[in-house]
Amino acid sequence: MTVRLIATDMDGTFLDGQGSFDRERFSKVLEKLEEKHIPFVIASGNGMGRLLQLCQGFEDRLIFVADNGAHVYQNGKTVIRRAIQQVEVEAILHFFKGRWADICLMLSNDENIYMQAGAGMPFAGTDLPIESAQMVAFQNRVTYLDDLSAYPVSESIYKVGLWVPEARVESITEEFNQALQGRLTAVTSGYGSIDILPEGIHKAWGLEQVLTGLDIEPEQVMAFGDSDNDIELLSYVGYSYAMENATDKVKAVAKYMAPSYLEAGVLQVIEEYIL
Repeated sequence: MTVRLIATDMDGTFLDGQGSFDRERFSKVLEKLEEKHIPFVIASGNGMGRLLQLCQGFEDRLIFVADNGAHVYQNGKTVIRRAIQQVEVEAILHFFKGRWADICLMLSNDENIYMQAGAGMPFAGTDLPIESAQMVAFQNRVTYLDDLSAYPVSESIYKVGLWVPEARVESITEEFNQALQGRLTAVTSGYGSIDILPEGIHKAWGLEQVLTGLDIEPEQVMAFGDSDNDIELLSYVGYSYAMENATDKVKAVAKYMAPSYLEAGVLQVIEEYIL
């Protein structure tokens, strides 16, 4: 097995049931990967703020493909970042107009998160492991607007996400993708979370930017994922692993299976086949 780079999703894949990982075990794995000159990439729907928090102590030794591929971050700085254009934000707001009671829509940048007044708190009632400090940091960034279309257009918007009851995720993503086909794409990352991305932007696109700079072919990449926002990533690489807990769509595109995130499946596979 010739693997020159490893990429992994976070929630439901690399992180455990407490939203963390075995830092001592990972440190040993990372040290051996570095000896073999195999970069380790975090490919996540999360923004850099949360990823740096989660990976504290390792951040300078990792490459990040954040915001579902829209943000590539390496060596302490942004390499590439794709903002969501104002006309794209307006199309999203128009689609969801009048539905504020059903959804929690968020327009985000590094400093602020804009939400509709009266919207519920994201991930309420789910079992997504979020530390209280992370929730406080999130709440401190939120500004509620009576009309979300009145968000400050002078500010760049780097992420548009929404949270809906899990039972409604599939119907909402399908309806949105049908209506905005060719312009924007809605993908789910689990726990009722939906991210809306410009057409053609996904984790595989972000990883492609990384591979080009490193002169590595997709066929030489091992990647892990569990949710529908990992499908392009797993379809793109040579050694694709669906977690045991992955969705059926993810399992259908992956070449191999990894143990569940609750069993540190990512580290198990790396230790067995790479180290």
